[in-house]
Amino acid sequence: MASSARSRADPVLRAVNTFMYGLVVHFGCVWIIQATQDREMSGVPPSFSENDNQAAQTSPGYFLTTIFLHEYWVFLQHANVFGNPHLQHLDRQYGIALLQSNKHWSIAGTLAGYWMRETIGMFLCLPFLSSPSRQGLSFGFSASQYMILYSLVYHTIKSRGVRSDALNRSSSKFGIMRLVIDNFHSHSSAEFSISALRLFLQGFDAFIHFYIVRDLMLLHNGVWFISMHFLWGVWVLHACMNQLFRCSTATIMVNAWQSIAAKEKCVHDVVMHEDEDCTSETDSTQSSERTPDAIEANANDSDFIVRHLLQKNRVPTKLRGRQGKASEVVDKAVRLETAMTVLALFFMLGLGETPLKGLVNTVECLNADRDVVDVLLFSWLLSSLLHGLWSTFLRSKGRLSQSMQAVSLNYTSPAKARQRSFIIAFDLSVLIGIANFILPKAQDYVKVLPICALVTAKSYIHPGAPRLMRKGLVTTEFGMKLLLLRSINNVQFAGVSTCLAACFILWTVFCPSPTPCEDCQITDDEDGPADAVFLGHPALLTDAWALWLLPYSLDERWKTPRLSLLLWPFHYVVGLYVCKYRRRLFGERSSFFCCDDVYYDQVRMQNWVAAHFGRHFVTNPSEVKANIEAAARHAEKTGVRVVCLGALNKAESINGGGDGVAKALGPNRRISLIHGNHLTAAAVVETVHQVFAGHDSVKLFLTGASSKVGWAVARALRDRHGYELLCHSTDSGRRRFFEEYGFASASSLKDGVGFSPFWIVGKYDVDVAKLIPQGATAIVFSVPHPLLGRKDVRVIEAATLHIDMKRLDRPRVFTNKLKREEIFACHAASVVAAHRLDRGASRITEVGAVDPGSMDEWLHEAKALGFTVPRFEPVPVTNGPPAALCCGKPTVCIIGAGPSGLTTAAYLKQRNIPTVILEAEEDPSVFGSWTKHFAGLEITTQRKWCNLPGLPVGDRDDSETITGLEYQRYLKLYSDRFGLEIRRGVRVHDVEKGSHESPYKVKYTCSGGKDGEMVAWAVVVATGKHRTPNRNTIDDLASKLDAHGIKHIHSTDLKDDAAWDGACQAAGKGRLCIVGFGNSASDICSNILRQRCAGESGSIHIAARTVPPVFPRRRGFLRIDTIGYLMRMLPSDMLIKALSSLIPSSLACDRAFPAHLPRWKRIRGRVPVIDKFDVLASSFESGSLVGHGPIFDVSDDGVKFSDNPGANSQTVKIDLVVLATGYKTDCLVGREDRLNGLYKCGFAQSDRFLPIRTICEEAKMIADDILSNYHTDISLSY
Repeated sequence: MASSARSRADPVLRAVNTFMYGLVVHFGCVWIIQATQDREMSGVPPSFSENDNQAAQTSPGYFLTTIFLHEYWVFLQHANVFGNPHLQHLDRQYGIALLQSNKHWSIAGTLAGYWMRETIGMFLCLPFLSSPSRQGLSFGFSASQYMILYSLVYHTIKSRGVRSDALNRSSSKFGIMRLVIDNFHSHSSAEFSISALRLFLQGFDAFIHFYIVRDLMLLHNGVWFISMHFLWGVWVLHACMNQLFRCSTATIMVNAWQSIAAKEKCVHDVVMHEDEDCTSETDSTQSSERTPDAIEANANDSDFIVRHLLQKNRVPTKLRGRQGKASEVVDKAVRLETAMTVLALFFMLGLGETPLKGLVNTVECLNADRDVVDVLLFSWLLSSLLHGLWSTFLRSKGRLSQSMQAVSLNYTSPAKARQRSFIIAFDLSVLIGIANFILPKAQDYVKVLPICALVTAKSYIHPGAPRLMRKGLVTTEFGMKLLLLRSINNVQFAGVSTCLAACFILWTVFCPSPTPCEDCQITDDEDGPADAVFLGHPALLTDAWALWLLPYSLDERWKTPRLSLLLWPFHYVVGLYVCKYRRRLFGERSSFFCCDDVYYDQVRMQNWVAAHFGRHFVTNPSEVKANIEAAARHAEKTGVRVVCLGALNKAESINGGGDGVAKALGPNRRISLIHGNHLTAAAVVETVHQVFAGHDSVKLFLTGASSKVGWAVARALRDRHGYELLCHSTDSGRRRFFEEYGFASASSLKDGVGFSPFWIVGKYDVDVAKLIPQGATAIVFSVPHPLLGRKDVRVIEAATLHIDMKRLDRPRVFTNKLKREEIFACHAASVVAAHRLDRGASRITEVGAVDPGSMDEWLHEAKALGFTVPRFEPVPVTNGPPAALCCGKPTVCIIGAGPSGLTTAAYLKQRNIPTVILEAEEDPSVFGSWTKHFAGLEITTQRKWCNLPGLPVGDRDDSETITGLEYQRYLKLYSDRFGLEIRRGVRVHDVEKGSHESPYKVKYTCSGGKDGEMVAWAVVVATGKHRTPNRNTIDDLASKLDAHGIKHIHSTDLKDDAAWDGACQAAGKGRLCIVGFGNSASDICSNILRQRCAGESGSIHIAARTVPPVFPRRRGFLRIDTIGYLMRMLPSDMLIKALSSLIPSSLACDRAFPAHLPRWKRIRGRVPVIDKFDVLASSFESGSLVGHGPIFDVSDDGVKFSDNPGANSQTVKIDLVVLATGYKTDCLVGREDRLNGLYKCGFAQSDRFLPIRTICEEAKMIADDILSNYHTDISLSY
């Protein structure tokens, strides 16, 4: 309603209102200046120094008067725009009319012209506002000068923004064109905030111009008051006439731009309108001349019409772009503003003075006693710094290959190299001349010496050195020269600096080289767009150094600098900025980095690196997808013919293997889009067949079989070559799909460990590196692959080809971390696709499944273009785990296939020492003595502390512990992982010392009863401490129980349900006694108590000779084994005593036993009792568990416990006694003889909380000792 009311207002009334508003603004400004002048002239306190008084008495001159009047005119305009609703409405309606006629470049030219005029005026005011009395901030500048510096930056940003909006014929939410023309909205908090920000910026801009006017008046004692009144009269007449005749000042600028645009019409500048076929901006200008009344009549009543007219998809993409001469004029305006802004920042923040200082001190500059040599030296130093500013901020880098040519000796001409050397030599001479002729004191020469050393060192830097190094040297040199120039700059050189500043501005405006903001809309270079683009991405955050250190050596694979690992927070921030914000801030061109540009066989091939890293595919998938699509759109706009998606850029989860990118580009796209999987699959199949040449039947385990490449490889290997494949997938649906096509499937990588030592790795999975057998062969085509740390596995990369270096026009500088002669197969596919287009093929779309029947065509064409599949040596095929390497050499014999034996054998196998394990158990699933314990045994320590070296146990979401049965399966996987040779059914009964050639003879009996003998170089007895149960006590308790008919069993006899049921029934009656209180007794008690139903009574009697410390396995987030590991360096007794006295449950268990029983004072290799389920302490307190002393009497009525020495003990009826008395220390050999190669592993005093970890450490010591003696003895024997 308000908008319509303003539009119906009488023109005379609008003119009168404008006149009144102008009166308030003008006299308000005059009165404020006069009041400020009177206050400063009052002398309390004095605000003017003597220099200021002298300046005030001096005639300002015509030049300064013109600048002042211009600034006052600009202030009146800004105040009118800010506060006069009539002018705001008129300008907005005129802008809407221009948008409806699609005159975006007219709007851009008008705004850029206005802002350029303001920028020039403020820039010229800078040197005249210096006053010692107003140096309130730093660097000796007044507040108005800092405001001008801010305003220069502000107007430059606005001009660049409105130019970008005109190029795109649209404006975003924060686009300059939309913010300038759109109405103020307050329908939401976000819109209200934007409107408030717009009002603040407009008001602050007007305030800056008022501040400039005020300071100029005060500095010259108010000499322009009469001129201000006269200028206001002209301005208010002009403003009233605008309102009276409904004609904005912008009309003149728009008509000027129309005349410029009419001189040149371009086909690509045609814009499609919603209500007409097509016209150019010039044609629409000529055919849509509208009077102010017509503008009002045709204006849309909607408050959001500006947003509709500037929406992104209103104008087709192909019709956007430049508008001939009009665009060139806007470019020059933007260049001029940018040059003045950069110059002001350089002079004020760098040199500590204002630019164009010679305009103020004209007389002093003319009369200064200057030496020609001094002027020339100063001019060279300042011009070199200005050239550095221009080349850094105001010159487009152009196409990458041009910058690479400038830094690489491989394609830098000798003339350019000589020219560079002469310039550096002359620069060094100038520095020496400054030290001798300009610097006042000899001690100041030291300032020049580091710069001379740096310039000299720069001449020795190889032009092909990493870009980051070269930029660091240039930046350091620039900073040191700037400090030197700041120290020698004075009024003597003010005229010289003014002339050079003017030349800098003129050079920037009229230089034919485009600026960075223009580069995104021009052809990359004179050679036109690329034919084929490979769009990859860095895998790790530290791979960013490969981009920063370009060019780097390609003699070997790229390796991340070690020092960069210390900067991981910096890498994280850089990765977040690059992935999430770079494209948003700088457009589609910033969604990638162009890192290589070469010609290969007349095909221009570029290597683009997308602006995201491997981790962002998980953390920021939407941003990754947007970056990929933005890069593809930019390639489409610039005329690229083929784009190939590399690595995860074609992931199914991101864009459906490239199909999402094709849909984003639309059905009318001209660019060919491929993923290169056909060529990759063909290369993998040929590599596999080459490696297994001469073998008809081979077993292969394939990971990543559900991918496009993996499925094509699987079918080709089976159908063409008859290989037997086991396809892995964690998806049950995929596995059913494999089985429907006749393939065997596996749900776990563990299934492949025992299936074959030959793996084809098509998916990045860290578990592959953990589980692949030692000595296996892995053919990988995942990028990157997970086997970089497995030196014991032969890794064959099948996804890379070799490139014909002779067909390159110049050496490559970036190869995606490969060697110079290597190239990814999918990368080479882009060249193949470009050649297909040259032969007349239509648009190529290779984003679907891989056809095994047609993938060979891609490989044949690639070979014709000079790409070759690398040659690899065939491998001997022996399906199943690799056997031990005996081959006549002495063998190390390990007795026992438990954790001790397997760990020792794995260490020796990694050191290529032939090893064989002899195991008495025939069942291939049995390892160690875990089956001899009671059923349901759960290992005391956490899963993570049960790892054997080289293979983690693996985590489970539902439990952090592991049972004995699960650990058996883990040990089976461990033996397969290292390919250990285990001879089962062999019971060793003696180890004898032999001769020097045969140090030991191991005598054994096979399962069939046949005796045998084995010669061994060294013997490791690893049968463990839990081999033979101890079924009696030292006082022969078993015989006493038998004599009175009381049933007794050992804890290892609780293996079946019947035994457990008998124990539970006896406990329910209160007639179960457990002799001994170790971890076995604790586990039996805990299992019975946990199985007991609610309401059941009965107690379990525990007879113990000594009372061990009892600790809960966990308490909150704390774990007792973890605490024990962290404190393992402390004395054992001190640690146990400290923990048992601090933990409440430990104190409760201790109080449950008679006080006269001895407590543990020393550990002596024993393991404290661990309450796994946190039930012991509560059970002792409730009476479910009763602690006693040892049994000292057995009768038909029961047993008596030694609870109270000297008192009569009661007889307790017992039906079942469980002897939890541990195991006998039973070993085949009495003593070790490590000097002669006889070892025992697993018999030493173990760690108090981590026995398996202690076993691993002991096994490593044994393996190292064997290794140190083995090869020496072999060399002596042979």
